[in-house]
Amino acid sequence: MVVLLRHSPLGSVKGSEGLRHSVGLTLANNEVTAVLMDQAVWLATPLAPELISGGEIKKHKDMLVLLKGRVLVERESLEEQEINPSRLMPGVEVVSHENVIATLTEAEAVIPF
Repeated sequence: MVVLLRHSPLGSVKGSEGLRHSVGLTLANNEVTAVLMDQAVWLATPLAPELISGGEIKKHKDMLVLLKGRVLVERESLEEQEINPSRLMPGVEVVSHENVIATLTEAEAVIPF
C-alpha cells in the first residue's frame, strides 16, 4: 500500500491525516509506504503543528517507521522547495523521481491525500 501525499502541511490537517492513515493501514499487516512529493516534502522536516495550523506530524511519522513502514521523500521536490536533506527527520528516505514512479506502479493500491 502506498499513501501519496502532495499538499502543503501549512494550515491543513491533510498531511497529518495521510500519515495517520498510513499508520492505521499497518494494522492489517499491509506493507505501507508514505510517499512525500511536491509541497508535502515539508512533512519530513521538524514542523511544530501549533505553528503551522496543521495536525500532528512527528508522532505519526515515527510510529509508521517503528511499525516497519517506509517514508520516502522525492529528491526533486526537496530541490524545488529548497530543503536541504540534512534538515529531514530521522527515518525518512530520499529517493529519485524514478524510484517514486516505480514505487507507485508496483503498489497493490495507491491512496492519494
